[in-house]
Amino acid sequence: MGKIKVVDLIMGGGKSTYCHKIMMENKDSKYIYITPYLDEIKRLIGDKDNRTPFYTERYFREPIHKGEGKLEGLHELLIRENNIATTHALFRMSTTETIDLIASGAYTLMLDEALSIVDMFDIGCKDYDMLVNNKLIDVNDKGVITWLDDDYEGKFNEFKSLCKNGIVAQVKKTTKVQFLAWNFSADYFNVFNEVYIFTYLFESSFMKYYFEMYNIEYEKYTIEDNELVLHRNKKPYNKQKIKQLVNIYDGTLNIVGDKETALSMNWFKNYSGLRSRLKNNTYNYFRNIVEAKSETIIWTTFKSSQTHIKGSGYARRFISCNTRATNEYKDCFNLAYCCNRYISPDYVNYFMKNGINVDEDLFALSELLQWIWRSAIREGNPINIYIPSQRMRNLLIDWLDNENI
Repeated sequence: MGKIKVVDLIMGGGKSTYCHKIMMENKDSKYIYITPYLDEIKRLIGDKDNRTPFYTERYFREPIHKGEGKLEGLHELLIRENNIATTHALFRMSTTETIDLIASGAYTLMLDEALSIVDMFDIGCKDYDMLVNNKLIDVNDKGVITWLDDDYEGKFNEFKSLCKNGIVAQVKKTTKVQFLAWNFSADYFNVFNEVYIFTYLFESSFMKYYFEMYNIEYEKYTIEDNELVLHRNKKPYNKQKIKQLVNIYDGTLNIVGDKETALSMNWFKNYSGLRSRLKNNTYNYFRNIVEAKSETIIWTTFKSSQTHIKGSGYARRFISCNTRATNEYKDCFNLAYCCNRYISPDYVNYFMKNGINVDEDLFALSELLQWIWRSAIREGNPINIYIPSQRMRNLLIDWLDNENI
């Protein structure tokens, strides 16, 4: 087996169970378990009055704030060579010191869900030019930035930290702003003895594109009969049960989303009349089609368009379209997905500049499925869903009919 193992398996297929099996059976190994789910951290570490034998034997610890921030707490646990459970957010704050401590501790990384590994940010052009002219930074012919002055302390400390603890590159420049991309250092994953990434539709993730950019090798697996199987040899998924649980609205309320780009971010900016129609349709769906009580509803659109679509009886039941790390809505079974997802052009251009082609439809499907699985379907219960975007609706229908994805 290779050093990096991507375990790609449909929701509810047993990824968490298998992850815990590995950590239980390999008691001589040390683990860093990274998850977006706070419930999963609590499940691992328990509490002082309620520990199961599993957690007691493994002694997982969560970094705590001791005055210098949780990152210092993480470093303290690494120095002690504890098993560690923490969040994606803290892991993304890792510095070169973190990497050195991990390397010296011979850890295995257990990553629950692919990491958000690339970020965009910006800096004013005048400030950026000042940094270049004063030789605080250097920019190579590929647009990659190196921070030169190790002794610098000032308003650009955060920018300095990003350059020192990852890779920062130019993306585009306007008259006022320089847009930049940040990602992990390409050598980051080499410091672990092994890396397991538990996810679904890995091919849609920025992490996959990052691996491709830096020629980071990995092997892709799935789980069958509680054992790893090469993904290319996997059996087809049986989606009959899922299909029976998902009641997708099919009617005239969908006409508003018939165009390929309808309900995209630009659509919301440019078509105020159609926004009003979508709001009326969403209200009609919840009030008359499924006769939903407020507490059974979740709905979404882009955050910038929320005020245009919210209506009586469901306004407070909004959850962001990129919501993942929560089980809070597992009792909700009346859903409306009022957006059409595309990757931001800045990210597309960044990857294309590095020779990487992105799959917009697979990204959109992955985001849609993650959002839907915040609802009652995660507990095996039926749901009703209104997806007015024809593109998004067809992606879901095609997924339900395709047992190879």
